[in-house]
Amino acid sequence: MDQLTSSGSIVLLQCASAAVLPSVLHYVTNDIVKFLNVTSCSTAFGTQVWVGSIAGLTMFRTLKRRTFGKVQSKLFPKYAILNTSCSLMALVTYLHLNNIGPTDGFSKICGKWEGLMLTYNLLSNVANSLYFIPATTNLMYQIHARENALGLEDEVGQTSPLKRSDKSTDEDKNILKKFNINHGISMLMSLVSMGTCGAYLYFIAKGMTF
Repeated sequence: MDQLTSSGSIVLLQCASAAVLPSVLHYVTNDIVKFLNVTSCSTAFGTQVWVGSIAGLTMFRTLKRRTFGKVQSKLFPKYAILNTSCSLMALVTYLHLNNIGPTDGFSKICGKWEGLMLTYNLLSNVANSLYFIPATTNLMYQIHARENALGLEDEVGQTSPLKRSDKSTDEDKNILKKFNINHGISMLMSLVSMGTCGAYLYFIAKGMTF
């Protein structure tokens, strides 16, 4: 629960910063606001591609599973914070560039595909930051504790030995089930975030001229 509380506090701080940002953007040229918009979305998209398709797979195939889990438990909160910050920046700058105020309705914000993509991008990142990543991490450590207590081997590139052990109890299987559900949804949120971010960049690229 400590990690859940910490994640919630960070997201609240990010939201508070986003609330102040519109008043600051009025003193910045539109070219700089456009730069912030594209850079924030590009940073998030590049991070997601790197973590999801390169760094994560390399570590999984190189490190022992519990070591891999411990590394991910340190990286993923930072990953979620970065993505949430970037999606907030992208959405706030998009609203500024399109003269959409905080009191305007949801239908106006999502009136174009670009606004819809950025909204879903933010929601998926907030869901991961607030709940799914902390919950998955807590369940992972419970699984590690049971594996250590039962003296089960830690291997490279393998799923939990609790799945195959005769020593596993019904409670162990329940924890594994909860972990798989939360981990699966967390991965789905990351895919939604990456997909909507990539779609937004595509719409931006369609409007570019050289």
